[in-house]
Formats: sequence, C-alpha cells, structure tokens
Amino acid sequence: MRYLTGFDCISRVQGDGLDRFPVAAATTITKGDAVDVAANSGYAAGLTLMTTGFVGIAAETVDNSAGAAGAKYVQVIPPSAGLRFSVPVENNALITQAAVGLFVDLESEDGIDISDVTPVGFGIKILSIDASTEAVAAATYGYAIGRFVSCNIA
Repeated sequence: MRYLTGFDCISRVQGDGLDRFPVAAATTITKGDAVDVAANSGYAAGLTLMTTGFVGIAAETVDNSAGAAGAKYVQVIPPSAGLRFSVPVENNALITQAAVGLFVDLESEDGIDISDVTPVGFGIKILSIDASTEAVAAATYGYAIGRFVSCNIA
C-alpha cells in the first residue's frame, strides 16, 4: 500500500467521475484534501470538520494563493458510496481492529479523528485498518480504509 499524506482514493473512479469547482481567493488546495464549498460562498477550500458543504476529495493540487476567487479550478472526487479511501489517523491513538465499523469525522483537511464519532453531513465509515510498521512510520497513528457515508443532518 502507498502511504500518502491526505486521502488517497484506492478505488477506480469511473469515466466522468470528477467534479470541478472554482477555488476561493488566496487558497491552496492540496491533492488528498477534503474540500468544502459552503463556507466560501460556493468557492472551494479545504475543511477540517465535516459540514453540509463537503463536496469530496481534491484529485489534484491547485495553488490559487495569489489569485482572486474563481481564478483557478480544482477537480474533486465526489463522496460516492462505492469509492474507498485510505487516510491517515491524526488524533487519539494508534488505530486498532476495534475501529472497524466506526463512523468518524475529520481531524484536519487530510486526516481523521477516530475519537470523533459525530460527523455532520458526511462521515467516514472505517472498513479496515493499517497499523503496520510501514504505516506507522508514515503516520503516527496508522491508516484507516473506509468510505464516505451520508448521515442525517439536524
């Protein structure tokens, strides 16, 4: 398995499976970041907690740090039910088999918090884990493999 910083789509995205959004002013989005559009009046930026404006995972890095809103666009992998992602665990503790089945939130735009089981809009359902020596060398708490799942919005 490859160990990237951020979300890594390990499923095959079919055909015209990517969405495209204008990037917010003075913003850089890194490949593998979770992307939100609601907090920025319809412009894409990274997010650190799941919101109803979550639109997916950046499929590329886009540097609009010196640009106006909409000067550049980012391609995003939507949170489709069939896609699996590998993602670093950034908070709480080394991931264990007991995490399988948990429904968790983000810790940052490119990692999850296995202790936060109250996501809004979407969450990550953990299907398997990687706490191998190689995984822990790349990310202190290992990696989760999971899918995005829509949840009820209050």
